Amino acid sequence: MTTGDTHTSACAPGAGRMSVAGRALSSGGWLPPDDEAAGQVWEDILRPLAREIRRCAPDLTAASVARMRVEIPELFPDDQVAEASRAGISAHMLQLADTLEHGGDPRRFDLPEPGLALIRARVWRGVPLTEVMRLYRLAQEGMWQWMFTRITATAPGSVQLPTALRMATGWLFAYLDGAMIRAEHAYEVEREGWMRSAAAAQAAAIADIVADREHDPACASTRLRYEVNRYHLAAVAWLDRAPEHCDAQTTLGAAFAELARHLGAENTLTHPLGALILAGWSGSRASFSPRAFTELQQALPPGVRAAIGGPAHGLDGFRRSHLEAEHARRVATMAAHRADPVTRYGEIAVAALCTADPGHARAFVTRVLGRLAAPDETTYRLATTLSVFLGENGSRRRAADRLLVHPNTVSYRVQQAEAILGRSADIGTLELQVALAILPTLGESVAPGPDS
Repeated sequence: MTTGDTHTSACAPGAGRMSVAGRALSSGGWLPPDDEAAGQVWEDILRPLAREIRRCAPDLTAASVARMRVEIPELFPDDQVAEASRAGISAHMLQLADTLEHGGDPRRFDLPEPGLALIRARVWRGVPLTEVMRLYRLAQEGMWQWMFTRITATAPGSVQLPTALRMATGWLFAYLDGAMIRAEHAYEVEREGWMRSAAAAQAAAIADIVADREHDPACASTRLRYEVNRYHLAAVAWLDRAPEHCDAQTTLGAAFAELARHLGAENTLTHPLGALILAGWSGSRASFSPRAFTELQQALPPGVRAAIGGPAHGLDGFRRSHLEAEHARRVATMAAHRADPVTRYGEIAVAALCTADPGHARAFVTRVLGRLAAPDETTYRLATTLSVFLGENGSRRRAADRLLVHPNTVSYRVQQAEAILGRSADIGTLELQVALAILPTLGESVAPGPDS
């Protein structure tokens, strides 16, 4: 933003007089009565600044979330929490810009719905109120620094600069003070309702089971209101982006219900893990049929992704299947766009085991695959074909059936992959298969090394 872009000419009509908007600001109590200078500063500097806040909101939000993840990493265990935070912060910034541009009172507003959703999710996760307030203070600090920089660059040496800084600071602090008061109230109301609800009792029971603190199946069933003495299949469903026109948990709940229907579940249990994440269990007296897994990809609506653990029985099975689903979600998140909408633990177990330390896994893949780990799609297709070929014990026909290509295509791609490796795929097959299994989970973050 340049001075020429934002300042009203001294010769323009109305210069030196308080504008209609300026008088509205005064009547609303934000500006002192009859403060013509303040009204003009709002017209010349702060109102254009509001428009720039709106334009820069995506970048400002991304920077704010990135800083929070560095300074308070324990509050951002996964990308879905970060995305929910992004949606909440972005909504606040747009509200802030709107209020400033139209001269609204920064002390009189309701929290935007994405901000309320974020507070609810923090309550569900047991995040203390002090940490929620810390997030607001970090956002305030970053916003004030950005506004200070823009204002001083817009009006260097101007007689309006002190007034502009004073007004912007007072306005921002009034807005954030109101936001924090409302956030604290919303947190306490949500927490009080949550603690009295059956959902809170279920959440405590789930936490005890997953942490292996609960060992009595009858007691666990009573606490969960869900029978644990049967077969379970756990799933975690999530959204990578906050929906604009619907509630995320409603969307995820419907998606999980559809998954459970395809699996032939007799009863279900769901538990929100955050604003954009839902854990669920499908129960059945009989073991789940392998055929139930064939059409799961089609069961999900667009935008919803799911990770599924293996079927297992009883209290330990409830726990183990959920932990496997969480590992599958971690692998799917790492793989990003290369992951299918549904990721089954049984299909990525090796990758899950080998990527607990992503840095170590990345170094291993780079050493074993060399240039075959390059992120371009052509090389990745060769690596994928080689992985399927080895997984089918060197059968061109079975590999071709899985990949839906001609057997000659499999042969050609395998030869190309071996040429890149600089050796036959028959050498060091175990390491090669493991590296190829890990490769998709590392997305495009692998830096190809020299030929092995």
